[in-house]
Amino acid sequence: MCRILLVDDEVHAVRGLQAGVRWETLGIREVCTAHSLKQAQEVFSHTSIDVMICDIEMPNGSGLDLLAWVREHRPETVTVFLTCHSEFAFAQRALQLQCFDYLLKPVDYGDLESVVSRALEKRRQERERIMLEETSRRYARLWEEYRPMRKELFWKDIVEKTVPSVPDKIREHAERRHVLHNPLTRYVPVYIRVQRWHVTLSERDERIMEYALRKAAEEKLCGNLPDAAIVRVGNGEMLVLIPSGESCDEQAAVRLQRDCQEFIQSCRLYFRCELCGYIGKPVQSHEMAEMYRRLQQMDRDNVTRVNEAILLVDHNGAPKPIEPLPIELWVEWLKAGEKKRLLDDLARYLEDARERRTLDASRLQRIYQDFVQAVFFVLYWKGLQAHEVFDGNLLTDRPDEVLRSVHTFREWAGLVVEVAVDRLHHDEANRSVIERAKQYIRQQLGEQELSREQIARHVYLNPDYLTRLFKKETGMSISDYLQQQRIEYAKHLLTHSDQPVSAVALSAGYANLSYFSTLFKKTTGLTPVEFRRQMRHTG
Repeated sequence: MCRILLVDDEVHAVRGLQAGVRWETLGIREVCTAHSLKQAQEVFSHTSIDVMICDIEMPNGSGLDLLAWVREHRPETVTVFLTCHSEFAFAQRALQLQCFDYLLKPVDYGDLESVVSRALEKRRQERERIMLEETSRRYARLWEEYRPMRKELFWKDIVEKTVPSVPDKIREHAERRHVLHNPLTRYVPVYIRVQRWHVTLSERDERIMEYALRKAAEEKLCGNLPDAAIVRVGNGEMLVLIPSGESCDEQAAVRLQRDCQEFIQSCRLYFRCELCGYIGKPVQSHEMAEMYRRLQQMDRDNVTRVNEAILLVDHNGAPKPIEPLPIELWVEWLKAGEKKRLLDDLARYLEDARERRTLDASRLQRIYQDFVQAVFFVLYWKGLQAHEVFDGNLLTDRPDEVLRSVHTFREWAGLVVEVAVDRLHHDEANRSVIERAKQYIRQQLGEQELSREQIARHVYLNPDYLTRLFKKETGMSISDYLQQQRIEYAKHLLTHSDQPVSAVALSAGYANLSYFSTLFKKTTGLTPVEFRRQMRHTG
């Protein structure tokens, strides 16, 4: 349904048109009226008009003046002149202002209806044209916005070998993805992987930080190169593809290594992470999957270098022979409880291997296995079983994380030695373990579901062993000690704060107020309210 505006300074002329034309038959839902240029402009200010039928001669502004204003401010409106003036000058000016038709009074209503019908059809066609153009522009914008995504998916399919590494197949795939791709172009791949974050991140925060790393890589490594691409190939991993152009010499590789090193140092400073970048050789798209595999292998083998940009030529295959592990010596130190001496020698051994470039992932795994065997041997010598000493996740749940780098292996080995020595020489170490457990309990008093398994996991001990040890050292069970500490904390809050009793109960780890009140009275002989009143009275 459409709107029409009748403009004429003669009121009777407007009323005649209102009554004489079959507007509803034409699909007009509203007929607006005005008797001057100013009134017509007011109508336009708050109403969308499809067709305007206008007189020419009017006081304080002619119909031609109004049409000129409409063409500037409401160009979508179709205008028909209905006037007594048949002079050519008026008609010529009306045509110059793109008037749709020019009718003379008195007009036959049937003729007017025919003209209005054609004017509405023009308006409909114009509206459809505008909508089509807007739709085309919108989809063009979307097409451009999704172009990087199409490019990324194109390359992801190539490096993951979803598409065979054959030039013709890659060309067909580029056409399906609507990606402009020159098969002769050579790209230098840079595989970047985050080795560790220095802060604890939620899954959402990690995705945000990865996005920040990606934008930094776009700016520093891709620059304004239109054919460059960045492909997310895993959590904390991305593959940057940089067109090599005509310059593929050693100097270009050195410049890229320098840029990559600057990027890594910036990320280390601003994003609180450690990462490495592995720079491959220039290859064409059908060779990219194999080059990507080589860079991945470089990363898997790298357990010693961190925050570095490493050229493929730096990776010289199998490492040199490695010095045998002094296992027998470490076993004796473990038996004697000399954990500092053992860990210092382990650090020396690993550092020496790192400097000599004699250590890769497979050799670190063998060191890990021999180290675990030595610890198990000493425990067996002492008549202990590993599951009685260690929490499960220390030995079985973390091998991939432990073997990610020399740094993570050293951290893990320190925990294993600490727990093993504490168990082997419990007379000297039991108190320190129990103190750590007590401190953890005090820190987690507000945790309603705090369990002995959580406490044992914190000190890396088997829960049953920790329970026996705790009872032996303190004279009470872990659950009794936890309850005692919660009541003591509640007493402190009741004495030194104005928190409601329900808030005190929750802070002390009790979700059920009734249960807390009953337990508090059983322990102190007073309800929480009575206790608070008594303490303030005596205070």
